[in-house]
Amino acid sequence: PADGHVVVAAAAARTSFDDVPAGLREARHVADAVADDAAALDLPPVVRLRDVHLRGLVRLLRDEPQVQSFAERELAGLLCDPGEDLLPVLRTYLATGRNKSRTAQLHHVSRPALYRRLEAIQARLGVDLDDFEQAASLHIALLAHDAQQR
Repeated sequence: PADGHVVVAAAAARTSFDDVPAGLREARHVADAVADDAAALDLPPVVRLRDVHLRGLVRLLRDEPQVQSFAERELAGLLCDPGEDLLPVLRTYLATGRNKSRTAQLHHVSRPALYRRLEAIQARLGVDLDDFEQAASLHIALLAHDAQQR
């Protein structure tokens, strides 16, 4: 990944040489599912399919037109103005489980500066990031958007 973090992905054990290609595909899927957010995620040293959860599912569905329409609709207020760079803040905030301290640390900003950015995100998207369902919806939309961008 661009941030310099290394992701080590592994597939489930295979008992036959003929199963190796499927194992390689599984390991590649695991690595792709977590590569972009490796720094923000609390990952084990070796990441397996059971560790990717929702990211793995969204990665599999990334080419579905309805999934991409959903992502674009949910994120429209941020995608239309990439100059303000609020999308990475939202991505980190959601990937860290809405941990403001960790998000501020990862973005090298003060907590008050982060609060201003989160307020701008909420205003642009018309959401309440403290509402679990709305935050979850944005998180899924971001995962889908990011999976499509690769």
